[in-house]
Amino acid sequence: MKHPFTILRDQSRLFRTLIAFLVLICASFATAQTDTAQPQTVPNEVEELNQIKTNLDDVIAKKEAIKKELAKADDAEQKESLTYTLDQLTLQKKNFETMFEKKALGGLDIDRFENFTTQESQDPETYDWQKELIQIIQPVFSSLQDLTESQRKKDGVRANKNTLEESVAMIDKGIKHLDKIDKTALSPASQESLEKIRASWEIKKANFQNQLDLVMLEYQEIEKEGTFIERMIDGTINFLTNRGLILLLSFGAFFGLLYLFSWILNRLTVYHEKKYKHRKTSFAWRLTLLLYQIATFAISFTALLVILHSSGDMVLFGFAILILFAFLISFRNSIPAYFKKIRTFLNMGLAREGERLIYQGIPWRIENINLYSVYLVNPALDNGKLRLNVDLLDGMLSRPVKMDEIWFPCRPGDTVIIDGTYAKVVRQTPESVYLDSFGSTINYPTANFIAAKPKNLTYGYSITINFTLSHDHFDLDIEETIEKIRESVEAHTINVDEGMKKAINAITVDFREIDSASGLVYTVIASMGVNALNYYYSLPRLMQRACVKAAQKHHWTIPYSEVVISERDQTPKPLELAKAAQHAGKMGPKED
Repeated sequence: MKHPFTILRDQSRLFRTLIAFLVLICASFATAQTDTAQPQTVPNEVEELNQIKTNLDDVIAKKEAIKKELAKADDAEQKESLTYTLDQLTLQKKNFETMFEKKALGGLDIDRFENFTTQESQDPETYDWQKELIQIIQPVFSSLQDLTESQRKKDGVRANKNTLEESVAMIDKGIKHLDKIDKTALSPASQESLEKIRASWEIKKANFQNQLDLVMLEYQEIEKEGTFIERMIDGTINFLTNRGLILLLSFGAFFGLLYLFSWILNRLTVYHEKKYKHRKTSFAWRLTLLLYQIATFAISFTALLVILHSSGDMVLFGFAILILFAFLISFRNSIPAYFKKIRTFLNMGLAREGERLIYQGIPWRIENINLYSVYLVNPALDNGKLRLNVDLLDGMLSRPVKMDEIWFPCRPGDTVIIDGTYAKVVRQTPESVYLDSFGSTINYPTANFIAAKPKNLTYGYSITINFTLSHDHFDLDIEETIEKIRESVEAHTINVDEGMKKAINAITVDFREIDSASGLVYTVIASMGVNALNYYYSLPRLMQRACVKAAQKHHWTIPYSEVVISERDQTPKPLELAKAAQHAGKMGPKED
């Protein structure tokens, strides 16, 4: 009996899927870690700080000037314009101060230290498991967001740079056009309006220019991060030395425990088979194997989670939790199918281990059932073993089998009649049956071969002919007529050929019927044994000849064309004659 479990092989598909998914995640982590790497210190850092400080002082000076103008302004529209300009300068002042501080601290992310609050412990009475679950997987979604945040930031900086450059150029073009106007031809009021317009747009140009200077600094920082290949290499090295090592340890523990428990299971299975070699696998042992495998997977996956959690990397831990929840959700939808598998494995289904079933038209014995596959065996076929998915047993019916069951209608070396063709069986496999008919090779699909109901001549057969006498002999004694026909048939068959005498088991003659159209019909039956293959075609002709000889001898009248071969029937013989059949004569039958 084979092992009821082949754990490593049967779970390989699940493991390969899990590994492929995590490799994809690891590649994403490598890119994310590259994008979030701290920028390197540049040689002209002092010059950049001076430039930022100069821009900051310029903004402060402009802000003070706008405040003075705002205090003197009387027009409501002018106040509104100056207030808007003052707000823009305030925002630019804050941005330049932040940029100066960030540059001085080596690119430190200042925003993450703003409004920092400590996390308070949660009251057990107000515990919310949904919030706790979200808190566990939140780092996962944050990491996924970080994968594109850096690129989105770069695209935004480039877009802002292009927009601001275009805006400054358009303002310059407008101011130049305004300067070309001949002011001497204008009225004093028009000249005053033009001066106000020019001063307003000069302020707007300065605002846009300050914003462009700020964006240019950010753009220069982006350009200093290096090429994509360099960032990819740095991120890969960083990943391998951090998260890669954690994943190696966690998956090493996972697969190591699986291998260890599988090895223990194999040893237990071998010991059980040796101890109970001639016994059928019990329900208790099958249940033990099922619980053992469930416990093996649970312990191995728990070890993986413990290592991930102990490492402090909540992103990897969150991914593991998500994979576990995805597995549980998919398992929930497949609960009925798993229950059917478990029922079949526990040998409680309609098809059970050690019994006989019909699969694709061929009889099979269920040799072994494990949790994922089933092995079918047909001892009469070459390489007669199939491995199927255990799901295929669902809906199939099996029955207990005895030792003398016939598993196939013939064996290699047997002679059969199939679809009217006389042939010898050369080989039979689960897919095809190979026949030899007088030197010609015939290939039958195995299921079609069985469905054709071949007649196996190796173990014996019977030949029947009908012999009809005219109505003129109605007064003949039936018993005497039967005896005369038997004597004639035996004289021309058994008493002529010694081999035929051994091949014929018995010759039977009997009255069959009165045919109103022909006459009195007698039936002659020859029952053949295992060594009768060579007489399959010649014996019917000899029987007809004997009947005609009897009619000539006793002056019987035979109606025209009434001596015919009615049928050739196969007579089932005991299987003990199979060995003798292998020593039968040559395959080709004798003609006369």
